[in-house]
Amino acid sequence: MTRTGWLVRMAACVGIDVLDFTVGRGLVAIPWEEGAGSLVLMLMWGPAGLLYLAEIADLTEQFDAFVPTATVIGLIAGWRHWRANRRSLPNP
Repeated sequence: MTRTGWLVRMAACVGIDVLDFTVGRGLVAIPWEEGAGSLVLMLMWGPAGLLYLAEIADLTEQFDAFVPTATVIGLIAGWRHWRANRRSLPNP
């Protein structure tokens, strides 16, 4: 994954969180919005995107106001990808 690819994915994660903060506040949108968000995150980040489904357990939608889950998943998955694929530098 290139730096530009990571930035585009992170922008999508922030967009998902903004939609979740605003549209997802209604109790009717919970299963649909969380399901669609987890599908998009799974396509972008792999199995780590399924962690987004944990937001369904919060029926009051108050947890979303404090923790931007999609952004946190993107940061952790991007960091793990960078760490696994970085090239080791020779010792001086």
